Amino acid sequence: MGRYSALRNQYVRGEDVRTYVAAGAITISDGVHAIRATAAAAMTLAAPGAGDEGTQITVTARTAFAHTLTIAGGIGGRGITTDVVTFAAVGDTITLIADNLVWVPMGAPYGATIA
Repeated sequence: MGRYSALRNQYVRGEDVRTYVAAGAITISDGVHAIRATAAAAMTLAAPGAGDEGTQITVTARTAFAHTLTIAGGIGGRGITTDVVTFAAVGDTITLIADNLVWVPMGAPYGATIA
């Protein structure tokens, strides 16, 4: 399902759930990104570019392993003190929005921890 993005001043087409079964990079695209790896997966998320402004990404764990997401530049551009999100249980989730070339959390993460 799509949504209106005030930052982009346009309607944004909703994406299907993207599923990741192995370690690797999270694709920068609107929607839900589900980690379904059968062992702890080390995921990465590149810093958003100018064309990504307003992109909303929800990353959620669908398996109970210590998955990690390393965010380039850290959350809010704060560097290595806030660049790793850990998902230890099924349902641990964080929603991020691309704003001013960095990833900013939308509300508090659910179960996921940031370090």
